[in-house]
Amino acid sequence: MNEKQSHGPTISQAQEDYLKIILELINSRRVARVKEIAQRKNVSMPTVTEAMRKMAQDGLINYSAHEFIDLTSDGEQAAHQMTARHKFLRLFLEDILNIPSETADTEACLLEHHLSPITLERMILLYQFLVNCPHHDSNLIEDFKQCFSSEKLPDKNNCRDCFVKIAFPHTVTNPFAVHSLLANLSEGQKGTVTMLGGNTAMRHKLIEQGLVPGATVQMERTGNESQPFVISVNGLQIKLELEQAKLIEVAISSGEI
Repeated sequence: MNEKQSHGPTISQAQEDYLKIILELINSRRVARVKEIAQRKNVSMPTVTEAMRKMAQDGLINYSAHEFIDLTSDGEQAAHQMTARHKFLRLFLEDILNIPSETADTEACLLEHHLSPITLERMILLYQFLVNCPHHDSNLIEDFKQCFSSEKLPDKNNCRDCFVKIAFPHTVTNPFAVHSLLANLSEGQKGTVTMLGGNTAMRHKLIEQGLVPGATVQMERTGNESQPFVISVNGLQIKLELEQAKLIEVAISSGEI
């Protein structure tokens, strides 16, 4: 079970969810009842009743059987913190990553319980930089969104298409590394993945196989239109069709050329 220590009591993930629901009900209906909480949480009323008793013992709510539920000072603070986290994470997923609203809301619910304070703070700084910083190109986010519909690797001669390399230079550890399509590697040659092309579905398949920026790959057997490529990804062998191998760009150190 995920638990975090705030300025008040230790609060479990389930309790955080209950606190958010209670706050939402109080704000929208002025009162929170077990029945309404059970409906929102999609659990039975006895389950909620037991949870409310435990939360009352922990000093998060004021609760007596058949009475309205109210938040204590600690409970209200935690509820506001979680609500604020959720709203920001949903905003980040929608505005920066272009995730559909329903999916963003669901995944914000998952993320809000597990991010450390420093990770959340850095995400906020990144959001502020991308949205408000006067020193960067105001079209950067829109340019990023265009990447979703691209079905080929960016043009390295176009600065806007090259933003991945600018944003993630740490994937190229050797300053003399050259970039190549994975399909062009020779047998035994190694490289570091720097960029994935293709549409969303194609990228998902590559990512599921461990082909992400920073992954170490080695060509075990070259392929062609009728024979798949065999490569190792961080030591695990996988097969790729020619079309897939042409969607992956790697950095090759001078010693591997």
